[in-house]
Amino acid sequence: MGRAQTNRSRGFSLIELLVALAVGSIVIGAAIKLFMLGLSATFVVSQRAEMQQDLRATSDLLLKDISLAGAGLPTGTGIALPSGTGVKSIYGFAPSCVAKNNCVPGNGIAYPCSSLVGLCIPTLYGLIPGFQMGIKPPGNPNKTDVITIAYSDTNFALNCYIVTGITANSMTLLTPPPPLPASCILPAGLLAPQAVNDPVVGLVPGDVILVQGTVAGNSATAVAEVTAVAANGGGVYTVTFANGDTLNLNQNAATAGDLKQMAVVPPAVPPPTTSATRILITTYYLWMLPDPLGVGAGTPTLMRQINGQTPVPVGENVVNMQFTYDTYSPTGTLLNALGDGGYSLGTSFNLIRKINVVHLTVRSQLAGVSQGLQTANGYQTFDTQTSISARNLSYQNRYNLTN
Repeated sequence: MGRAQTNRSRGFSLIELLVALAVGSIVIGAAIKLFMLGLSATFVVSQRAEMQQDLRATSDLLLKDISLAGAGLPTGTGIALPSGTGVKSIYGFAPSCVAKNNCVPGNGIAYPCSSLVGLCIPTLYGLIPGFQMGIKPPGNPNKTDVITIAYSDTNFALNCYIVTGITANSMTLLTPPPPLPASCILPAGLLAPQAVNDPVVGLVPGDVILVQGTVAGNSATAVAEVTAVAANGGGVYTVTFANGDTLNLNQNAATAGDLKQMAVVPPAVPPPTTSATRILITTYYLWMLPDPLGVGAGTPTLMRQINGQTPVPVGENVVNMQFTYDTYSPTGTLLNALGDGGYSLGTSFNLIRKINVVHLTVRSQLAGVSQGLQTANGYQTFDTQTSISARNLSYQNRYNLTN
């Protein structure tokens, strides 16, 4: 009698299932870990690339302005501003200058003094250091610096116009007839100077005008802020410099440094050598821009203010800006790495030879992660240092006897 054969199919045992599950978990866990490391590395690299791009754009504009410090301005000891009224001319709208005891109403900074026979004459220089006059952003133990640069504007050929009249609060300009004088240098591509009220490059309220001429045989300068511009027809324009301007530059009651010194009275006709130029007084400082939703302390931002115009943001998440300056003492001794540009030693800002950017630091927009290349929670930062020669300052003024 034959034995019936039966086919039996065996499944996995419990031990085999557990082993397979453990091995699979390890493989999947390793894959997830590698994926997370890749995401973390991508996040870190993209953040650093974004910081580098932001820093490059910010530093390019800042360094370009610094390199132009003093360009087109009179050489010597600076430009004396209105004095004798007790009203201080100001620059920079929002720096934290309280600790330096030089804040004035409106959150501006008073111009530095140029001592003359014991008097404090507020003076505009091609470069004005603001050592620790800025804010202290979150996470930064020190106050940041402020820097102000002044230079002439070459995009608008205001100096081509003929100054036909000056009073304490106004100036009359006449369009020059052809041929243009040799002193009239036009921007590339132009055959005639732009209209004074040109909507793109013309004068607007808040602009600052430097007026230069010869009065009683002596060179004279004055700085005033535009408050209105009117076209009178026939190529004639009237520029008004009314009192109460944003920067307190218009002071017709001043005893010195005001616009009326440029007029020959009567009949308020300036000398034929008188010229007008728009200058750019540019201040950089850090400020905490409020969060639109009112959450947190805000965003540390590098601000740029030109003349009496509204400050504009240049770069967000800039958390530090500090400078030192290489300069000369009044006796010609080389002084290096001074935070205040030698002001406390009595040296002129016009003798600064090099500006050292000690720190220009940006941080990432997001706080980062704790995996991969980012070993701890917190912001990433990127810092840069460089130096810029002040070719329009000490190279022109070091051997000037008026210094």
